[in-house]
Amino acid sequence: MDIRHTIERLAATEAIRDLIFQYSHLVDLGALAEVSELFADAVYGQCDGAGVPVGTPIDRDARAVRAANEAFIKMHGDPASPRTKHVTTNVRITVADSNTEASSLAYVTVLQAAGNLSLQPILTGRYFDRFALVDGRWRFTQRLCCIDHTGDLTEHARRPLHRD
Repeated sequence: MDIRHTIERLAATEAIRDLIFQYSHLVDLGALAEVSELFADAVYGQCDGAGVPVGTPIDRDARAVRAANEAFIKMHGDPASPRTKHVTTNVRITVADSNTEASSLAYVTVLQAAGNLSLQPILTGRYFDRFALVDGRWRFTQRLCCIDHTGDLTEHARRPLHRD
């Protein structure tokens, strides 16, 4: 590999890492319209521990992603937010040789303090993500979430969480 290819790969890795973290910031702010735009070109849903979709994922439909999040996430206060902190760690990004596609696997821990719930972890899981370089910008093409463990979701979930 030449130096230019290596620099492009490093730039891709950092852009993808930023995109992964952008989701955490937006969802914690309660900016669900902006969250849905991140997944406008993506397959979005839950998966099992091997990254295989569970149920029927949403396929490239930002409105459906927003509706799904609004139907699931409880908002608190003014301005309304879920009162969460998504902590994304152990991010492993693999960029294809073409530097135009990539995948990642990351851990997520969701902390929450809302209502009568003191600060505590409410969920741990993994993100199985895929990305593509579109018009010079990295975009999600897949976000599948595997829920490994849950705690007290009473202040977070409007409905039961589907588990495999």
